[in-house]
Amino acid sequence: MQFVIRRVIPAIGGVFSFAAAAVVVPACGNNCSDDGFAGSQSLETCQAMSLSDSNGPSDSNSDSASAGPASASNSDSQTASDSAGSDSNSDSNSSAGTDSNSDSNSNSDSNSATDSSSNSNSNSNSNSNSNSNTNGETETGSDTEEICGANVLFAPTEPYVVVLVDQSGSMTQNFSGQTRWEAVYEALFDQDVGVVAQYESQVHFGLSLYTSFNGFDFGECPVMAETPVALNNSAAMDALYSQNVPEDDTPTGEAIDAVVPTLLALPDDGPKVIVLATDGEPDTCAEPDPQNGQAVSVAAAANAYTAGVQVFVISVGNDVSDQHLQDLANAGLGQMAPDDAEFWKANDSQGLVDAFNTIINGVRDCKLALNVEVVDGMESECRVTINDDEVPYEDPDGWQLNAPDEIELVGDACVAIQEGEVKVVIECACEAIIE
Repeated sequence: MQFVIRRVIPAIGGVFSFAAAAVVVPACGNNCSDDGFAGSQSLETCQAMSLSDSNGPSDSNSDSASAGPASASNSDSQTASDSAGSDSNSDSNSSAGTDSNSDSNSNSDSNSATDSSSNSNSNSNSNSNSNSNTNGETETGSDTEEICGANVLFAPTEPYVVVLVDQSGSMTQNFSGQTRWEAVYEALFDQDVGVVAQYESQVHFGLSLYTSFNGFDFGECPVMAETPVALNNSAAMDALYSQNVPEDDTPTGEAIDAVVPTLLALPDDGPKVIVLATDGEPDTCAEPDPQNGQAVSVAAAANAYTAGVQVFVISVGNDVSDQHLQDLANAGLGQMAPDDAEFWKANDSQGLVDAFNTIINGVRDCKLALNVEVVDGMESECRVTINDDEVPYEDPDGWQLNAPDEIELVGDACVAIQEGEVKVVIECACEAIIE
């Protein structure tokens, strides 16, 4: 018998019902269907042992063994039915080179008084002994001793995402017939295509706008306008965005630093993400001009990642150099050349919409929390597949055991579950599991 967990991650539209807690149940292989499952998201009930109720107690013993061509067989069966006085006995003996013994007793109620007895002898060429014993239930000699089945359930995981928008004066520049500021607004809040409007019930969204007024010349830096991070937050975020206008500078690094504590203070039951939308090279609070804040921004993104917050970057227009975008993306996702992280450079409204949707669609947690524990040293007795393809244990592109009750997909295995509908199955031998 094996324990199996299975998770189906739906395509966009139900993207954020991710597994935070996976229920592991015994699987009985071909008793359900060819692959042990019936249905796309759950195990249908399958039985390795059946429990059956009867109206009266029943007892039966059977032993079977076969040993060669010549055998003798004896069978003794007795039935007693008791209700309006009914007794029945039957004995049968058979032998013709066959030896088999079976005894069965059963009690049942009937409404007639009947006595009967019969004896018979016969011969056969097989040797078997069988004993079966039932008392309102049936036992088999199989290794599986539990009912398996029931649904495999996964608790939904909802990401925490802060959309960090550059509020500098250059966001007023033309962007395919509208300003950059207006294009970002539509990509976030448009009822048909806006990422916040679409997913506000599935993602804890927050909005942070950042600028400065010539660094510290006017006191605070960075200057932040923010909403709390919450579900169904589109209206509050829309209101904040609409109340503000682009002005002055771009202290991107300090703005990232300011947002990270907000995310870290939230519950640890979902991934934490900053999606940065900026249209220019960064400056700093200490040096608002010229734009020499690249190193500060990259360091802030790296620190965020180290703290547990991923940073994705979108360039609104083509004024930010590819080199800086790449450095920022790598730092924010803990990657480095030649395995560069992806960044997005949107040159029109649709490109901006696509960038936001791709990022939000891809925020999937690669950690699976189990409701059982894997026995230390028996990890190799577990098998993980993604869309029926096995992924290796303790491989940079496979899976690892972070704790007895947590499995993590890493490298290419994590990337493989980021888009579209994905089926993840984890199977462990029973001896490798502690319930």
